[in-house]
Amino acid sequence: MRFLIVDESSESRLALAGMLRARWPEAQADEWDPRQRGDPAAALARERYSAVLLDSQPAGEDGLRWLAQMRRRPQAPPVVLIADHGDTHVAIQAMKAGAADFLRRADLTPERLARALEDAMREHEVRRQESTGTHAPFARTVPLDLRRIGAPLRNDALSIPGYRSLRMIGEGGMAKVYLAERIQDGIQLVLKVLDPGLRRDSTFLQRFVREYQLIVSIENEHVARVFEHGFAGEQPYIAMEYLPGGTLAARIHEGISSLAALRLTSQIAKALDAIHSRDIVHRDLKPQNIMFRESGRPVIVDFGLAKDLDADSNLTRFGEVLATPRYMSPEQCMGQPADARSDLYSLGAIFYEMIAGQRLFGDAGPADLVYLHVHGEIPRLPAHLAGYQTIVDRLLAKRREDRFQSARELFATIAV
Repeated sequence: MRFLIVDESSESRLALAGMLRARWPEAQADEWDPRQRGDPAAALARERYSAVLLDSQPAGEDGLRWLAQMRRRPQAPPVVLIADHGDTHVAIQAMKAGAADFLRRADLTPERLARALEDAMREHEVRRQESTGTHAPFARTVPLDLRRIGAPLRNDALSIPGYRSLRMIGEGGMAKVYLAERIQDGIQLVLKVLDPGLRRDSTFLQRFVREYQLIVSIENEHVARVFEHGFAGEQPYIAMEYLPGGTLAARIHEGISSLAALRLTSQIAKALDAIHSRDIVHRDLKPQNIMFRESGRPVIVDFGLAKDLDADSNLTRFGEVLATPRYMSPEQCMGQPADARSDLYSLGAIFYEMIAGQRLFGDAGPADLVYLHVHGEIPRLPAHLAGYQTIVDRLLAKRREDRFQSARELFATIAV
């Protein structure tokens, strides 16, 4: 593994090289002083690097211009931009110039740098495979990573013809989720089954079947893919793709850079645009319902509370409060019907959590959260993140008329 460090400060180059070797002891870190050697294009033409660490203002030059030039090169490696200061404008410009990530020097740790590089190199490899047509099918056998998906809850028996249950990996209020193997080809996938105690409840059964119908109607790379739906005896099930990359909740706990938060938000906005274009509202968007493929791409899952606005459905009554209080919109808290802008409020709570590194309204309990969503002031971001406040304010506006009016509008504001 070989990295190129472009920075005019010898101390910074030495520190970055040390962080790299803390994660990859055998890695080679080539240092490039732009004051003495100028544009590193020659090094990129001569050597093959796993990734580049680029100072945002190398020797007083425009790092974004250098970044754009690097990214135009055939088979260019991923570039992580490192800045002494940064705001939403710089981060968005870095995205548009092709940065894999954008890190403030003050926030750098060996763990955060390694995570940014691992994500960048993984995504770079996936894109390379896709461009050459050598990528593997989306459903395939992948190693079971207990660190990512958690230890089994218990060894519940599950019998679905054509599938071999491996272990239970999750449980919610309506369903249980199993990691399973399709017998005919050995592909690992997820089986979502309605909780046995709810099988004879027509409301929950309709909601479970409706989830399948909604998901299969949406075609987007950031929405979970479904293989099939059926009944094994009296047991309804949905067979879906296995997402081994863990949840957004876990990544937030580990720490997310501002550029990664912007990129994730733009990708989720793309998914919401596809969902909303089908007149569907998710209604329970939260970090636990956003998972990652092996490639690192985020995927929205769990449409158990989603609602088709065109359907004549009595599954949700006016005044009935569903969803997770921490991420509910003010109108949901008041029992009013949700619309696309309600999902954008939930995304705003997620974006705030990614950017600030703490949950919206802190550790408030469910009742207090409902009050704060309706009446509480939108928290202010720290000074070094103040450039993101406008996005936060528009997503978390109390009146839905004051929010972004569509996921497409949000995407156009922050997208690459």
